[in-house]
Amino acid sequence: MKKIIILLLLLIPIAINAQNATGASKFAWDQVALDLATANSYTYKYYPDGSLTGTTFTGVVCTNSSPSTLSCVVNIPAFTPGNHTVQITASNVAGESAKSSPFPFVFVVVPVAPVNIRLQ
Repeated sequence: MKKIIILLLLLIPIAINAQNATGASKFAWDQVALDLATANSYTYKYYPDGSLTGTTFTGVVCTNSSPSTLSCVVNIPAFTPGNHTVQITASNVAGESAKSSPFPFVFVVVPVAPVNIRLQ
């Protein structure tokens, strides 16, 4: 029995640390840049589930969250239900940054409310 429990613990470390996300969730991160205008001029890409090809985010908005920190947010694109990871990069005309550390999350699909309720 101990071997089974240990094996299960080794298989689920991502799920323990992962946060639930829905289509209404947003990714948020801190961005180092010279100023707010620079951070908002970057192109941000995401690399899902260890992909080698990035997809450009649309609608990223960066703000001053404190005098020394720029905070960026974007709507989460659609993912299939289940466990995922995402890495993010920033780029400009000089090139693309290294990928961020993988961020684990669980994408959940919340059912739509029933409509047209009636008696039969």
